[in-house]
Amino acid sequence: MLGVHHVRERKTGPCFPLTVLRCVATHGMGFTLYPPGHVPYGRVRVAPVAPDGRAIEEGPRGAEAFEGTIFEAALCASRGKAWDRESAGGSERWWGTQWRRLAVALRICGLVPGLSEAEREVMAAAAGVALLLLREQARAVAAGPGYRRRGQAVEAVLGRLAGPPCTLSRLMAAGHRAGLWGSPLWWDGSCARLRSWSFPGPRAAAPR
Repeated sequence: MLGVHHVRERKTGPCFPLTVLRCVATHGMGFTLYPPGHVPYGRVRVAPVAPDGRAIEEGPRGAEAFEGTIFEAALCASRGKAWDRESAGGSERWWGTQWRRLAVALRICGLVPGLSEAEREVMAAAAGVALLLLREQARAVAAGPGYRRRGQAVEAVLGRLAGPPCTLSRLMAAGHRAGLWGSPLWWDGSCARLRSWSFPGPRAAAPR
């Protein structure tokens, strides 16, 4: 039996309080409910969707739609915009943060050098993009592993993703396959059922 345990304040991520549920009858454990597009411990959205999961109708499309998400670090890198390496009037964009988010973006997009052919094929299927695209971009990253080239590779994949409503489910499945978070579940209010966004197949290995 599930019940509301408490509400967590959040200064990052969705930037509004999140509900924590607890199983009081059987498991004695609690868990946090995150709005669509957000993941545990995440500070920014994974996908360009509203807090209720609906697509944002106004604004740019393609890769540009990912401004304001974890992929923004890669978009900046693609254009040669390095985030600050030292304090510059309270900037929240730090080089270390950009590099970490760029590494996460590479994993979600299946572009980490060293993935086996089978692992990359799983990532391509989860994201709904051509395997050839991932092969080409992964080779480019391996040949020139600077931050700008990595950003360009991620942007190339983002530009090929299916538009809403598929973008959110595919990115959540890809991140799960990359080992970044657990099996993504979402509440389908139309039929009052918990559904899975998991993608069948082995999870990709962590980068080597």
